[in-house]
Amino acid sequence: MTLAIVISLCTFTSATSTDRVTILIYHKFNNPKSPSTSVDLKIFEQQLRFLKEGGFNVLSMDEFLDCLKKGEFPPRSVMITIDDGYRSVYKYAYPLLKKYGFPFTVFLYMEGVGRYPDYMTVEELKELLQEGVTLGNHSYSHKRLARAYRYSKKSLYLRELEEDFRKSEERFVRLFGFKPRVYAYPYGEYNRLYRDRVKKGGYHLAFTQDPGVFTSDTDPFLIPRNAVVGSWARPEHFKKTLAKEPIRVKAFYPSYGILRKNPPETISFILEGLSDYKNPGIYITELGWLKPLVDRQNSKVYVKGIPSLKKEVNRVGITGIDRTTGKRAEFFYMILNPEASPNTEH
Repeated sequence: MTLAIVISLCTFTSATSTDRVTILIYHKFNNPKSPSTSVDLKIFEQQLRFLKEGGFNVLSMDEFLDCLKKGEFPPRSVMITIDDGYRSVYKYAYPLLKKYGFPFTVFLYMEGVGRYPDYMTVEELKELLQEGVTLGNHSYSHKRLARAYRYSKKSLYLRELEEDFRKSEERFVRLFGFKPRVYAYPYGEYNRLYRDRVKKGGYHLAFTQDPGVFTSDTDPFLIPRNAVVGSWARPEHFKKTLAKEPIRVKAFYPSYGILRKNPPETISFILEGLSDYKNPGIYITELGWLKPLVDRQNSKVYVKGIPSLKKEVNRVGITGIDRTTGKRAEFFYMILNPEASPNTEH
């Protein structure tokens, strides 16, 4: 059944193809005690109905990989991912996703699943596998593994990172009989060493929690996902999420991951097709929206005079309005500030 879907979704005329996919991220379902990470079941079904009635192509992970190899995706492509492996996935989300015929991927917190009562049992996960659900790795410990500066030595950080991969993969293979092919960073946090370790470990893809749209230009180990839970689950936000477009960014500063200089000299983006966008804006979590300068000769949008950053985690982004479609376009990434960190842990 899965193979038939792959063929039908990844075989289409080039005239209708795209290189864009909007990837959604969920955590918990029908859990009012966790309002920021849960989605009400009625709202979730409204979202699924909107995808079905709107003619969106909801891809499985296998379909995504197959289309990625071909370099083309069907129009209005969407992928559904769920982090952690809570029991509410099996109890509430799975029946609805099955009802609408939508594939999905669950990234598993490997220390928790099959052990703790809030998480799915091994039997439930094996049932999902039999139904064609993709299971991926979400680390063993679910620690903030990107914060390398909390370790007194780089070697200590790399040792802990390696140990987490070993433990998560060994348990995954022991439970399911195969090694995971896809990875999601805990808390959506990453750095360059972490990203490179995922790639060297044989994974095909890795996913962040940066909002945005996947394109052929996206680093396959830093794939953005859009949260549609909590207050962001509202129908108006859900529709805006599916409508937004990517900004094609050729280069940006500062680099993603660990911030090397605070404050950065500038926050800048070099765009492909700067003239395609109007009303550009730059965003930093702790500073909000900033009105940028525009260097049209070099296709550069930037801000200067940034104050010293105080938050440990900031998402940095650029947005604009596509002049042709009138839709919002965006690109975001994450930086980690060592100066805001507590003392080293190791």
